[in-house]
Amino acid sequence: MQFASKPRRKLVLYLAAVVVSWLAIAVVAGVQPYVGFLPILLLPAVAVAEHYGGLGPGVLSIMMCTVGSLLLMRVPLSVPEEVHSLTNLAVFPAVAASLLWVMHSRRQQQQLGEERRVELSTLLESMPEAVLIFDPSGRPVEVNSAAVAFTGLTREELLEYSTARLARHLAVQTEDQPVDFPNLAVTRALRGEVVRNESRVFSPPPDHNRIQAVVSASSLRGRQGEIIGALVVVRDVTEITQLQQRVADTERHLAIGQMAAGIAHDFNNVLDTISQAVGVLEIRPEQSVEDRKVVLRMIHNAVRRGTEIITRVQEYIRGGTGQQAPVDVRQMLEEALELTRPLWRNVPGLAVVQELRPVSPVLANAADLRRVFTNLIINAIQAMPQGGQLTVHCEQNTGTVAAWVGDTGAGIPPEAQKKIFLPYYTTKPAGTGLGLSTAQKIVLSQRGKIRFSSEPGQGTTFWVELPAMAPEQAPARIA
Repeated sequence: MQFASKPRRKLVLYLAAVVVSWLAIAVVAGVQPYVGFLPILLLPAVAVAEHYGGLGPGVLSIMMCTVGSLLLMRVPLSVPEEVHSLTNLAVFPAVAASLLWVMHSRRQQQQLGEERRVELSTLLESMPEAVLIFDPSGRPVEVNSAAVAFTGLTREELLEYSTARLARHLAVQTEDQPVDFPNLAVTRALRGEVVRNESRVFSPPPDHNRIQAVVSASSLRGRQGEIIGALVVVRDVTEITQLQQRVADTERHLAIGQMAAGIAHDFNNVLDTISQAVGVLEIRPEQSVEDRKVVLRMIHNAVRRGTEIITRVQEYIRGGTGQQAPVDVRQMLEEALELTRPLWRNVPGLAVVQELRPVSPVLANAADLRRVFTNLIINAIQAMPQGGQLTVHCEQNTGTVAAWVGDTGAGIPPEAQKKIFLPYYTTKPAGTGLGLSTAQKIVLSQRGKIRFSSEPGQGTTFWVELPAMAPEQAPARIA
């Protein structure tokens, strides 16, 4: 039977103990005129109240039965002693049987509890993740060998640590900030919350090496629905994170490799301009100061252009640092178009339409945002090997800045549309499957949204929406 709340269930159990006790007293009162006072009949009521209700209802039953016995003892009776003794003897087997049943049930529960404890211990030891079980006060009561190895403590030491002390020992952090006690996974689980796959960084002694981990936690509840503890699972994902970073680096280098020929062409143009300008200075050393300034200005502009090319490539390869600052989305789109110019300029019949309106700044990481737009533009170009229209757009909406990159290519097949944001899923022979998944991760980390629409044979459009900065926080809009 389900009850609305724990207090209501307790109240029902206490009321049930009162009812059982008074029933027992009524039975004793009913037989008393014929066989005398038989307090032994009250014992089953106490046993039943304790078995089903626990210690509190059991104690209440004892008190009720004691009060009832005192009242019954004041009633004068004239029952032969022999009849009273024989009745006591006849009742004894029934009372003893009821107590034996209660004791047998309790022993079975204890045996079952011990068997479950052995099964739980075996299960925990078979898990590669660090698993800790905490009691309601926040102290570990059961841990597996992986948890012992993870914390660098012995099992005995670990079971003596409180939650706060264990958190300090492991130096738990999120986003390079220590996690406060109320926000610890175990603390939240003991409040009834469910924690699923939250990223944490640990630095346990003695080496204090940074360990990237994913933490999950859930409440453990008793038969009455009360929280009796918490289960915490810590999975070390340091190697996976490093592998993903290396694959992401490969993705960036692959994109640069695709643009290398065009970049080399642009840089050769820069060098050719400088070479021709130097040649003019050598051939005509008698030029006037004004003429020489014009030539020197050409050299300076060419050097600046070359520096911009190298800087843009370096920023794309390096990626973001995670630090956020006011960023102009329109500027990021312009830089992404410039970076991908060698790709779209060499596709015959490819038209580029720029619809870049003035927008408010957004709080984001410029390098990461540039990388998102560059990847979207590269995907759009690759979807139109025979030419088409590449459209890059940004606009100001209420409270947000929206940008989208569209193509008129073949579109995304319906069976692939549900998978395109999954890591390592790719339809390209040389792809890594991390371009769109990384773009989604970056946009979500900057409190934005990314979505797409695609029609086979019609093309694909990707939208990115980011929250605009408040006017009092943002620098002046760039016109």
